[in-house]
Amino acid sequence: MLGGMKTTIRTGLTCRRPRRDRGFTLWEIMVVLMIIGLVVAIGYPMMRRSLVRARMMSQVGVLKQAVAVARATALRHGDGVALRFLDGNAAQHGGQVVAWVDGNQNGAVDFPDESVIGKWTVKERIILKPDAANLLYTLDGAARGVLFLGNGTAISSASGSVGVGQGALIVSDTNQNDVRLLVMAGTGTVVQHMWDPENQVWSDELRFWRY
Repeated sequence: MLGGMKTTIRTGLTCRRPRRDRGFTLWEIMVVLMIIGLVVAIGYPMMRRSLVRARMMSQVGVLKQAVAVARATALRHGDGVALRFLDGNAAQHGGQVVAWVDGNQNGAVDFPDESVIGKWTVKERIILKPDAANLLYTLDGAARGVLFLGNGTAISSASGSVGVGQGALIVSDTNQNDVRLLVMAGTGTVVQHMWDPENQVWSDELRFWRY
C-alpha cells in the first residue's frame, strides 16, 4: 500500500508542468499590446515634431553655412564673392545655392577668370521665398542673392547700396513653418527670425512650430 502511494505521488509530480514552461495567457498578451500602443501614441507625435524641426533647421544651417563661406572667401582674397539664393524673384522648391568669385562684381560667373567656390543643395520639400519687405540684391539676369565685398561688407538689398540695408530669404516647409534669414549689408552677417502666426510678427525665438 505504501508503495502504491509513493507511485501515485511520484506520478502526480511528474505530470505537473512548471509555470515557466507554459505560454502567455490572453490577458498577459493584451496588457503587453496596450503598453506598446500607449508608448507609440505618446512617442510618435514627439518623434514627428523632432523630425519636422530637424529637417527645417538642417536646411537653414546649410544656407547659413553658404553665407559664412562666401563672406570668409571675400575677406581672405580681398575680392568680391557673389552668392545666389534664388533663380528669380519667386518662390522655388529646393534648388542649388551657388557662390563664386566675382572680381568685376557684375553678378555673373565670367569663365575662366572667375571660379565657383561652393554649391549647396536645398531639398525639394523646402521652399525658398523672397521677402517682399527685404528683397535681395539682383545678380545676373533675374537671380537674387548677395554680393560680398573684400572688406566684409555686402550688397544685399534690392537697392544695390553698398553696406547699407538688408536683404532677406524666407525658408519654409510643407507645414508652413517660416524662418527668415536677414543678410545685413553693413556686416555681411545673418540674423535669424521665425514667423509667429498668432501675433503676425517675426520673432527672435524659434518656438512657433506647426506640425
